[in-house]
Amino acid sequence: MRLIHFSDTHLGFQAYDVVNDAGVNAREQDVYDAFSRVIDRMLALRPDAVIHSGDFFHRPSPSNRALTIALEQLRRLSDAAIPLYLIAGNHETPKSHMTSPILRALRSLEHVYPAYAESPEFFEIGTQVALHALPHINDARLLREALEALRPLEGRCNILMMHTSFGKKYLMEEYGEQIFPPEFESKLLGFQYIALGHWHNFQQTGGHPNAWYSGSTERLSDTEAGAEKGFIVLELDDHGQLSLQFETVATRPWLKLDIPHCADKSSGAIRAELEFFRDQHDCTDAIISLNFNDIRPEQTLDLSNLRLREIFPDAFQLLPRRKIFQEQGAFAGLEARQFDSLDTIFADYVQRKYPDDTIGARIADKARHYFNRFA
Repeated sequence: MRLIHFSDTHLGFQAYDVVNDAGVNAREQDVYDAFSRVIDRMLALRPDAVIHSGDFFHRPSPSNRALTIALEQLRRLSDAAIPLYLIAGNHETPKSHMTSPILRALRSLEHVYPAYAESPEFFEIGTQVALHALPHINDARLLREALEALRPLEGRCNILMMHTSFGKKYLMEEYGEQIFPPEFESKLLGFQYIALGHWHNFQQTGGHPNAWYSGSTERLSDTEAGAEKGFIVLELDDHGQLSLQFETVATRPWLKLDIPHCADKSSGAIRAELEFFRDQHDCTDAIISLNFNDIRPEQTLDLSNLRLREIFPDAFQLLPRRKIFQEQGAFAGLEARQFDSLDTIFADYVQRKYPDDTIGARIADKARHYFNRFA
């Protein structure tokens, strides 16, 4: 028997003010394209069933476009008679009972079985697999009751679907996310596979040997820079033994460069590091995170966003982060320096640029005159 586990498709996600030729947010379209590629591979692999571990949609009330694309793509699985079992994640679970769960709309498709009512559901896949679907539950008391009631079925391959942080290191710093209560870990020993959602990187957890995150199908933050995206293919043999393989799908590249100790380097040396990084990577249409650690305020003028765009002209999006250098023993850190006036920052810059020349002081004085006159 062949199963496919994927998760965190986040249909409807948007980021940055870039639209494509059709007027759609470009990152939103990236998410749809990745989802479509996953469906293409599923149709080629012809699994006996597909499971999705939550955050199918990015919001509990997705846009018309997100809902339409979801129904169109899932119709392809339905027409191929490939059953899909999915649970609600924290992103699509309504915060109030006044809002109808969006996954309910997917019940209109044949062979699609969503679990969204903040209570566990049970499904059988053929005669071999017992599928325990535990959707996101906002109420901690109800969650504990659901976990207490978990019972694997003897003589079956038991698969548990959950959308949770399996330990603090898998937290996403999102509203509504939950950590799996460690006192319930012993109850998981009877499950041959735990299909996890919420963490966006493909990874086996340390808490259980058979617990796996399939990861998201598209990169959504720089914590996923360089991580492959895709889904898990599970093969169940006649003896009930499971094997798995991760299959990747093409997504928009996301690169990240951390530059330490900027204050100890010249702006030219930092630009050289940026150019070397550019030459070593394919930056075309990539999202690039650039982290400048301990950078001086005057260096930020040499490495402005405009200058960075000149270095990376073909990038899709540049995401510079600048951690301002704090002199040892100085009173003002980043929180204080960010309120310095522009003339103070510029004066600091030119005086460091020309430390042994009176021209620096003259330029700073002249600049201060014009700042005071026109600012």
